[in-house]
Amino acid sequence: MIVAFVVMGISAYIATQRQLSDLENILLQTFSLLFGLVGSYYFGKQSANDAAKEIIKPHARSAFRRLISLYESLHRVGVEIENSKNSNAPQSETLTLAKLESIVIEQLATADDALEDWRDIVPEEVAELTQRLTTSRYQRPHQ
Repeated sequence: MIVAFVVMGISAYIATQRQLSDLENILLQTFSLLFGLVGSYYFGKQSANDAAKEIIKPHARSAFRRLISLYESLHRVGVEIENSKNSNAPQSETLTLAKLESIVIEQLATADDALEDWRDIVPEEVAELTQRLTTSRYQRPHQ
């Protein structure tokens, strides 16, 4: 854009000094147009990138909150595993398994919610991931 303004300024200065030929007028207008179009393209591209970031930001915040929730839940699993190692009571194993099961169910629900958040942004990738997860579940050996 700066180059377009410089070319416009030079052409205005030259036009005040003498009469321009038709070829000079066409060349100056062509250069001004080309530099203006190139500048507009780059400014438009930057503007589109900024707008896309603003659109994605709320979804990214939501997904980030869910990620934090998953990390906190995994921390609780670790605490329960550590507590079960330190306890020798037979009932504590059943209780620990029940706690771990509820935490894992909570983690799965949070992961499902996060997946739905991403489905709004990248539906094709989420469908592919869902298909891959479904396929891998059925290919596991059953015990």
